[in-house]
Amino acid sequence: MNCLRCNGLAVSDDSFAVQTGSPADFHGWRCVNCGMVIDDVIRDNRRVTSQTRRAAYPERRRYGGQAA
Repeated sequence: MNCLRCNGLAVSDDSFAVQTGSPADFHGWRCVNCGMVIDDVIRDNRRVTSQTRRAAYPERRRYGGQAA
């Protein structure tokens, strides 16, 4: 998988909580180049945020152009 930020190599990352010691607390992707981490919760929150932003600002003016 490619990183969404830098287009570098993202590898599967399984971690566990030190306090509880349970190995299934986190499963996601980590970029080898920039360190960006993404998992299901981060992806869901970004999708909700972008949908909310589109609903709040339906028309955007772009530099030098008409409303999009």
